[in-house]
Amino acid sequence: MDFEQLRAACEARVEALGLPHRFSTRDLRDAVAEQRGRPIVLRPLSTLGALDAPCGIRLETPDADLLFYEEATSPLHQNHILAHEISHIICDHAGSLELDQDTLRAIGFDPALVRRMSGRTSYTSEDEREAEVMASVIRQLMYRGRETPSSRPASGAESWDALFAEPHRKKHHRK
Repeated sequence: MDFEQLRAACEARVEALGLPHRFSTRDLRDAVAEQRGRPIVLRPLSTLGALDAPCGIRLETPDADLLFYEEATSPLHQNHILAHEISHIICDHAGSLELDQDTLRAIGFDPALVRRMSGRTSYTSEDEREAEVMASVIRQLMYRGRETPSSRPASGAESWDALFAEPHRKKHHRK
């Protein structure tokens, strides 16, 4: 499938969720959870800056989908990570990440309960490519119609001149 076909398929899947014109990551999570009939639980993850560590992980258990996102990054990046992991759920990807039983226990999970797992460290597989395109579509739809700040503030305290002006000393009034 070429990029335009993939993007169109992703847009159709997101539109099928029936989200409002403006929606949040939470709205997206709730819509997908309702569609699947099972909760999606969000949990922060600390990778401590490990280079090969995934910034997001999806665990599917018999009762819920758990999404882990890197806590030591910006809120904008966290939202993209969550959109990417939710995209794996929407696309019903089988999962490609393998964690050993000790690692699963360390993050609080019984290895016998984990059905499928995916995590992102690169975008080499078709599933990762599809999830990344869908996450980009989701993020674009989330921000459609919202005003973005001007790249050059017009006047007043927010102008470029004000930004680089010499500071004024406050005058002290005697009482």
